[in-house]
Amino acid sequence: MEATLLRYTDLPIGHRAAFELVCARHGFAPAHFEVSVCADLAGPQDPDYPADATPGRLVTVRRAGWAQSYHDRAGQWVRQFETDLTCRFFK
Repeated sequence: MEATLLRYTDLPIGHRAAFELVCARHGFAPAHFEVSVCADLAGPQDPDYPADATPGRLVTVRRAGWAQSYHDRAGQWVRQFETDLTCRFFK
């Protein structure tokens, strides 16, 4: 399966706003990070994909040689990203 690569500006407005808020809360601007989104890594065509599952995506955030990927289901990646900022992963 070929994944669709999206950028930060392609995210839904709610996810972008949440990301911007988290960045500001920790003294960063969204421009300090490179965000890329790989849409639906596993999907209904995958035999192990649960029939009732909601399609997700893999969000990767990079900054200054550090990168972290988050499996996203309904915007959960922003909370995980904030946890990493709190732990100073990206500093």
